[in-house]
Amino acid sequence: MVPEIVLLALASTVRPTSLAAVSALLTREARRPLMIAYVVGGLAFTIAFGVVVVSAFHGLQVQRHVSGARGVVDAVAGVLVLLFGLALHLGVGRGGRSGDPSPAEPQGPGAGWFDREIGATTAAAAGALTHIPGVFYLVALNVIVAHDPRLPGGLIAVAIYDVIWFAVPIAALTLCITDPGMAQRLILGVQEGMRRHGRTILVAACYVVGAALLVRGLLAV
Repeated sequence: MVPEIVLLALASTVRPTSLAAVSALLTREARRPLMIAYVVGGLAFTIAFGVVVVSAFHGLQVQRHVSGARGVVDAVAGVLVLLFGLALHLGVGRGGRSGDPSPAEPQGPGAGWFDREIGATTAAAAGALTHIPGVFYLVALNVIVAHDPRLPGGLIAVAIYDVIWFAVPIAALTLCITDPGMAQRLILGVQEGMRRHGRTILVAACYVVGAALLVRGLLAV
């Protein structure tokens, strides 16, 4: 379960709107408290969402009543991820241009949202709004519930996913404490890398994770 969770989280790590928000926050005079609020607010929201889902299914005890539930969940999740990767590969909804930003996750507020003066509360809200759970997080939660619905293990898996998901903002926060210029260059570099190679990386991740889930699911059914 853990390798798939890590790969799904890595595929979710870079969001155009998150990069735009972090880049805007790093230009502010109060960049450190704003970045702390952004990361803490976003992590609190995504972890809370995951906890609610895992806790709800923990209470239902699904696996005790459905034979082969793990295999079915893995197979279905694998098919969904593969189809998602195929849609990205074919450029569905984006005209198929390799330079287009990846449509992997729902879009939230961009840099324009920060044109006015903002405080820590707004930054915290932006952390949540730029990390609305998308395809990969929902698939990851399904896998977590199917393989480890117990609260301790499930919550650890959720935390692993979310920390990896926020790897770029966390790195930017760490750097802005010692070298704000380096933090800004990091974000600009990631933005440029994703503009050039984001779709290819995302499609490859979808195919690898989807195939792994599908094969494991079919073997377990």
